[in-house]
Amino acid sequence: MDSLFEHRNCPNCGENDFEVLFDSNIKRGDLQGGIDTVYMLPGGKYGRHVKCRKCQLVYVNPIEKASRINDNYSEMENIDASIIRRSRLLATKSQVKLIKRYKSNTTLLDIGCGEGFFLFNASKAGYVTKGVELSRDAARYARKEFGMDVEAKPLEELQLVENHFDVVTLWVVLEHVPYPLPLLKEVHRMLKPGGLLAVSTPNVGSMLAKILGKRWWEIRRVHINQFTTKTLMDILLNAEFKNVSSVCYRETISLLYLFTPILKYLKVYEKVKTLLYPDSILGKIMNTIMVTYPSKLNYSTVIGFK
Repeated sequence: MDSLFEHRNCPNCGENDFEVLFDSNIKRGDLQGGIDTVYMLPGGKYGRHVKCRKCQLVYVNPIEKASRINDNYSEMENIDASIIRRSRLLATKSQVKLIKRYKSNTTLLDIGCGEGFFLFNASKAGYVTKGVELSRDAARYARKEFGMDVEAKPLEELQLVENHFDVVTLWVVLEHVPYPLPLLKEVHRMLKPGGLLAVSTPNVGSMLAKILGKRWWEIRRVHINQFTTKTLMDILLNAEFKNVSSVCYRETISLLYLFTPILKYLKVYEKVKTLLYPDSILGKIMNTIMVTYPSKLNYSTVIGFK
Protein backbone atom coordinates (compact mmCIF):
# COMPACT_ATOMS: atom_id res chain seq x y z
CA MET A 1 0.00 0.00 0.00
CA ASP A 2 2.95 2.33 0.63
CA SER A 3 3.63 2.45 -3.13
CA LEU A 4 0.34 4.35 -3.55
CA PHE A 5 1.35 7.11 -1.12
CA GLU A 6 3.96 9.78 -0.65
CA HIS A 7 5.02 11.63 2.47
CA ARG A 8 5.39 15.39 2.41
CA ASN A 9 6.70 18.14 4.64
CA CYS A 10 4.32 20.88 5.76
CA PRO A 11 2.83 22.40 2.57
CA ASN A 12 3.13 25.87 4.10
CA CYS A 13 6.42 26.22 5.99
CA GLY A 14 8.27 23.13 4.76
CA GLU A 15 9.01 21.73 8.22
CA ASN A 16 8.66 18.02 9.04
CA ASP A 17 7.61 18.36 12.66
CA PHE A 18 3.98 17.54 13.40
CA GLU A 19 1.54 15.98 15.81
CA VAL A 20 -1.00 13.41 14.65
CA LEU A 21 -4.59 14.59 15.16
CA PHE A 22 -6.24 11.38 13.97
CA ASP A 23 -5.33 8.40 11.79
CA SER A 24 -6.58 7.45 8.35
CA ASN A 25 -9.45 5.04 7.79
CA ILE A 26 -8.69 4.57 4.07
CA LYS A 27 -8.06 1.03 2.85
CA ARG A 28 -6.56 -0.12 -0.41
CA GLY A 29 -9.96 -0.87 -1.94
CA ASP A 30 -11.10 2.70 -1.29
CA LEU A 31 -8.46 3.99 -3.73
CA GLN A 32 -9.48 1.90 -6.72
CA GLY A 33 -12.67 3.74 -7.63
CA GLY A 34 -11.14 7.11 -8.42
CA ILE A 35 -13.13 10.26 -7.57
CA ASP A 36 -16.83 10.34 -8.41
CA THR A 37 -17.44 13.96 -7.42
CA VAL A 38 -16.11 16.76 -5.23
CA TYR A 39 -19.58 18.09 -4.44
CA MET A 40 -22.09 15.53 -3.22
CA LEU A 41 -19.77 13.42 -1.11
CA PRO A 42 -21.35 11.66 1.87
CA GLY A 43 -18.05 11.64 3.77
CA GLY A 44 -16.67 8.84 5.90
CA LYS A 45 -13.19 8.34 4.39
CA TYR A 46 -10.21 10.50 5.25
CA GLY A 47 -6.42 10.41 5.47
CA ARG A 48 -4.22 10.81 8.51
CA HIS A 49 -4.56 14.41 9.66
CA VAL A 50 -1.51 16.04 11.26
CA LYS A 51 -0.80 19.53 12.57
CA CYS A 52 2.47 21.35 11.91
CA ARG A 53 4.11 22.35 15.18
CA LYS A 54 5.70 25.43 13.59
CA CYS A 55 2.92 27.09 11.55
CA GLN A 56 -0.16 25.17 12.84
CA LEU A 57 -1.35 24.09 9.37
CA VAL A 58 -3.49 20.95 9.44
CA TYR A 59 -2.76 18.63 6.52
CA VAL A 60 -2.98 14.99 5.46
CA ASN A 61 0.29 13.05 5.59
CA PRO A 62 0.97 10.78 3.79
CA ILE A 63 -1.14 11.55 0.72
CA GLU A 64 -1.99 9.56 -2.37
CA LYS A 65 0.75 10.18 -4.93
CA ALA A 66 0.33 13.59 -6.56
CA SER A 67 0.34 12.13 -10.07
CA ARG A 68 -2.47 9.77 -9.12
CA ILE A 69 -4.49 12.61 -7.58
CA ASN A 70 -4.22 14.61 -10.82
CA ASP A 71 -5.20 11.58 -12.90
CA ASN A 72 -8.23 10.97 -10.70
CA TYR A 73 -9.43 14.56 -11.07
CA SER A 74 -8.87 14.45 -14.84
CA GLU A 75 -11.09 11.38 -15.14
CA MET A 76 -13.79 12.62 -12.73
CA GLU A 77 -17.23 12.71 -14.31
CA ASN A 78 -19.59 15.65 -14.07
CA ILE A 79 -22.57 14.02 -12.32
CA ASP A 80 -23.90 16.76 -10.03
CA ALA A 81 -24.23 19.79 -12.30
CA SER A 82 -28.02 19.66 -12.52
CA ILE A 83 -28.28 19.64 -8.70
CA ILE A 84 -25.70 22.31 -7.93
CA ARG A 85 -26.23 24.61 -10.92
CA ARG A 86 -28.82 27.02 -9.46
CA SER A 87 -27.04 27.23 -6.10
CA ARG A 88 -23.62 27.82 -7.63
CA LEU A 89 -24.86 30.47 -10.06
CA LEU A 90 -26.33 32.42 -7.15
CA ALA A 91 -23.30 32.01 -4.89
CA THR A 92 -20.83 32.95 -7.61
CA LYS A 93 -22.73 36.18 -8.27
CA SER A 94 -21.78 37.18 -4.74
CA GLN A 95 -18.18 36.14 -5.38
CA VAL A 96 -18.09 38.35 -8.48
CA LYS A 97 -19.43 41.29 -6.44
CA LEU A 98 -16.61 40.70 -3.97
CA ILE A 99 -13.98 40.79 -6.73
CA LYS A 100 -15.48 43.94 -8.30
CA ARG A 101 -14.82 45.88 -5.10
CA TYR A 102 -11.11 45.64 -5.91
CA LYS A 103 -10.78 45.00 -9.67
CA SER A 104 -13.40 45.38 -12.41
CA ASN A 105 -13.61 44.82 -16.18
CA THR A 106 -10.17 43.21 -16.33
CA THR A 107 -8.50 39.93 -17.26
CA LEU A 108 -9.42 37.10 -14.90
CA LEU A 109 -8.16 33.53 -14.51
CA ASP A 110 -10.17 31.02 -12.45
CA ILE A 111 -8.08 28.00 -11.44
CA GLY A 112 -10.08 24.87 -10.69
CA CYS A 113 -13.08 26.46 -12.37
CA GLY A 114 -15.22 23.31 -12.36
CA GLU A 115 -18.30 23.64 -14.55
CA GLY A 116 -17.72 27.35 -15.14
CA PHE A 117 -20.41 28.88 -12.93
CA PHE A 118 -18.14 31.62 -11.55
CA LEU A 119 -16.60 32.26 -14.98
CA PHE A 120 -20.06 32.69 -16.47
CA ASN A 121 -21.03 35.36 -13.95
CA ALA A 122 -17.63 37.05 -14.18
CA SER A 123 -17.94 37.19 -17.97
CA LYS A 124 -21.42 38.73 -17.65
CA ALA A 125 -19.93 41.33 -15.30
CA GLY A 126 -17.43 42.45 -17.95
CA TYR A 127 -14.32 40.42 -17.18
CA VAL A 128 -12.21 38.81 -19.92
CA THR A 129 -12.11 35.30 -18.51
CA LYS A 130 -10.11 32.11 -18.77
CA GLY A 131 -10.48 28.90 -16.77
CA VAL A 132 -8.27 25.98 -15.87
CA GLU A 133 -9.84 22.71 -14.73
CA LEU A 134 -8.37 19.22 -14.34
CA SER A 135 -11.68 17.42 -14.90
CA ARG A 136 -12.10 17.05 -18.65
CA ASP A 137 -15.82 16.42 -18.19
CA ALA A 138 -16.38 19.57 -16.11
CA ALA A 139 -14.35 21.61 -18.61
CA ARG A 140 -16.54 20.33 -21.46
CA TYR A 141 -19.63 21.39 -19.50
CA ALA A 142 -18.23 24.91 -19.02
CA ARG A 143 -17.49 25.21 -22.73
CA LYS A 144 -20.79 23.72 -23.92
CA GLU A 145 -23.21 25.32 -21.44
CA PHE A 146 -21.60 28.75 -21.06
CA GLY A 147 -19.16 29.10 -23.95
CA MET A 148 -16.27 29.64 -21.55
CA ASP A 149 -12.58 29.46 -22.48
CA VAL A 150 -11.46 26.56 -20.28
CA GLU A 151 -8.30 24.46 -20.54
CA ALA A 152 -8.49 20.89 -19.18
CA LYS A 153 -4.84 20.65 -18.14
CA PRO A 154 -2.71 21.11 -15.04
CA LEU A 155 -1.74 24.77 -14.66
CA GLU A 156 1.97 24.03 -14.90
CA GLU A 157 1.54 22.56 -18.40
CA LEU A 158 -0.03 25.74 -19.80
CA GLN A 159 3.01 27.97 -19.25
CA LEU A 160 0.84 31.08 -19.12
CA VAL A 161 2.43 34.48 -19.69
CA GLU A 162 4.10 36.34 -16.82
CA ASN A 163 2.45 39.56 -15.54
CA HIS A 164 -0.68 38.91 -17.61
CA PHE A 165 -3.78 38.64 -15.40
CA ASP A 166 -5.39 41.35 -13.27
CA VAL A 167 -7.31 38.80 -11.16
CA VAL A 168 -6.76 35.14 -10.29
CA THR A 169 -9.27 33.16 -8.24
CA LEU A 170 -9.07 29.78 -6.50
CA TRP A 171 -12.48 28.93 -5.08
CA VAL A 172 -12.31 25.81 -2.85
CA VAL A 173 -9.20 24.53 -4.63
CA LEU A 174 -6.19 24.65 -2.29
CA GLU A 175 -7.62 21.96 0.00
CA HIS A 176 -7.23 19.53 -2.92
CA VAL A 177 -3.70 20.49 -4.01
CA PRO A 178 -0.74 18.34 -2.88
CA TYR A 179 1.73 21.25 -2.98
CA PRO A 180 -0.20 24.54 -2.70
CA LEU A 181 2.75 26.90 -2.10
CA PRO A 182 4.38 26.37 -5.54
CA LEU A 183 0.94 26.86 -7.10
CA LEU A 184 0.52 30.19 -5.31
CA LYS A 185 3.99 31.27 -6.40
CA GLU A 186 3.05 30.47 -10.00
CA VAL A 187 -0.11 32.56 -9.58
CA HIS A 188 2.05 35.42 -8.28
CA ARG A 189 4.21 35.16 -11.42
CA MET A 190 1.19 35.35 -13.74
CA LEU A 191 -0.44 38.33 -12.03
CA LYS A 192 0.28 41.87 -13.12
CA PRO A 193 1.88 44.13 -10.52
CA GLY A 194 -0.93 45.15 -8.20
CA GLY A 195 -3.01 42.18 -9.37
CA LEU A 196 -5.57 40.54 -7.09
CA LEU A 197 -5.70 36.95 -5.81
CA ALA A 198 -8.88 35.65 -4.15
CA VAL A 199 -8.82 32.26 -2.40
CA SER A 200 -11.41 30.32 -0.43
CA THR A 201 -11.15 27.01 1.42
CA PRO A 202 -13.15 25.17 4.06
CA ASN A 203 -12.26 26.62 7.47
CA VAL A 204 -11.10 23.94 9.91
CA GLY A 205 -11.06 26.65 12.57
CA SER A 206 -14.78 27.41 12.18
CA MET A 207 -17.20 26.72 15.00
CA LEU A 208 -18.92 24.02 12.92
CA ALA A 209 -15.63 22.22 12.33
CA LYS A 210 -14.71 22.40 16.01
CA ILE A 211 -18.09 21.07 17.12
CA LEU A 212 -18.28 18.24 14.58
CA GLY A 213 -14.64 17.14 14.63
CA LYS A 214 -14.04 14.16 12.33
CA ARG A 215 -17.75 14.23 11.44
CA TRP A 216 -17.40 17.65 9.78
CA TRP A 217 -18.45 17.26 6.15
CA GLU A 218 -15.19 18.81 4.92
CA ILE A 219 -13.14 15.96 6.40
CA ARG A 220 -12.99 13.96 3.18
CA ARG A 221 -10.60 11.80 1.26
CA VAL A 222 -10.21 14.54 -1.38
CA HIS A 223 -9.39 17.30 1.15
CA ILE A 224 -5.69 16.99 1.96
CA ASN A 225 -5.08 20.48 3.37
CA GLN A 226 -7.25 21.97 6.11
CA PHE A 227 -6.74 25.72 6.46
CA THR A 228 -7.87 28.19 9.08
CA THR A 229 -8.14 31.83 8.12
CA LYS A 230 -4.75 32.44 9.76
CA THR A 231 -2.91 29.60 7.99
CA LEU A 232 -4.52 30.58 4.68
CA MET A 233 -3.28 34.14 5.14
CA ASP A 234 0.15 32.79 6.13
CA ILE A 235 0.60 30.73 2.98
CA LEU A 236 -0.31 33.74 0.80
CA LEU A 237 2.29 35.79 2.64
CA ASN A 238 4.84 32.99 2.09
CA ALA A 239 4.06 33.23 -1.63
CA GLU A 240 4.96 36.94 -1.43
CA PHE A 241 1.46 38.40 -1.65
CA LYS A 242 0.90 41.75 0.06
CA ASN A 243 -1.99 43.42 1.89
CA VAL A 244 -3.45 40.02 2.69
CA SER A 245 -6.82 40.18 4.44
CA SER A 246 -9.89 38.13 5.28
CA VAL A 247 -13.13 38.86 3.40
CA CYS A 248 -16.61 37.38 3.14
CA TYR A 249 -19.29 36.78 0.51
CA ARG A 250 -22.77 35.23 0.57
CA GLU A 251 -22.98 31.48 0.01
CA THR A 252 -26.17 29.91 -1.32
CA ILE A 253 -27.31 26.28 -1.26
CA SER A 254 -30.61 24.73 -2.32
CA LEU A 255 -32.46 22.25 -0.15
CA LEU A 256 -31.78 19.58 -2.78
CA TYR A 257 -28.06 20.34 -2.74
CA LEU A 258 -28.11 20.36 1.06
CA PHE A 259 -30.03 17.14 1.67
CA THR A 260 -28.59 14.88 -1.03
CA PRO A 261 -25.21 14.30 0.70
CA ILE A 262 -26.96 13.97 4.07
CA LEU A 263 -29.17 11.21 2.70
CA LYS A 264 -26.11 9.53 1.18
CA TYR A 265 -24.34 9.70 4.52
CA LEU A 266 -27.36 8.10 6.22
CA LYS A 267 -27.36 5.41 3.49
CA VAL A 268 -30.98 6.03 2.50
CA TYR A 269 -30.39 8.00 -0.69
CA GLU A 270 -30.66 4.98 -3.01
CA LYS A 271 -34.16 4.25 -1.66
CA VAL A 272 -35.51 7.72 -2.38
CA LYS A 273 -33.31 9.08 -5.17
CA THR A 274 -36.00 8.75 -7.87
CA LEU A 275 -38.12 11.20 -5.87
CA LEU A 276 -35.25 13.67 -5.73
CA TYR A 277 -34.05 13.76 -9.32
CA PRO A 278 -33.71 17.44 -10.36
CA ASP A 279 -36.44 16.99 -12.99
CA SER A 280 -38.90 15.33 -10.56
CA ILE A 281 -41.66 17.40 -8.94
CA LEU A 282 -40.11 17.20 -5.47
CA GLY A 283 -36.62 17.75 -6.87
CA LYS A 284 -37.71 20.90 -8.71
CA ILE A 285 -39.34 22.28 -5.58
CA MET A 286 -36.32 21.54 -3.38
CA ASN A 287 -34.00 23.01 -6.00
CA THR A 288 -35.82 26.37 -5.89
CA ILE A 289 -35.76 26.78 -2.11
CA MET A 290 -32.47 28.48 -1.25
CA VAL A 291 -30.60 28.91 2.01
CA THR A 292 -28.25 31.91 2.06
CA TYR A 293 -25.55 32.39 4.69
CA PRO A 294 -22.24 34.23 5.18
CA SER A 295 -19.35 32.27 3.65
CA LYS A 296 -17.38 32.59 6.90
CA LEU A 297 -19.79 30.12 8.53
CA ASN A 298 -17.93 27.29 6.76
CA TYR A 299 -15.20 28.85 4.61
CA SER A 300 -12.15 31.05 4.92
CA THR A 301 -11.89 33.62 2.13
CA VAL A 302 -8.74 35.64 1.75
CA ILE A 303 -7.45 38.19 -0.77
CA GLY A 304 -3.93 39.39 -1.50
CA PHE A 305 -2.13 41.58 -4.03
CA LYS A 306 1.06 41.20 -6.01
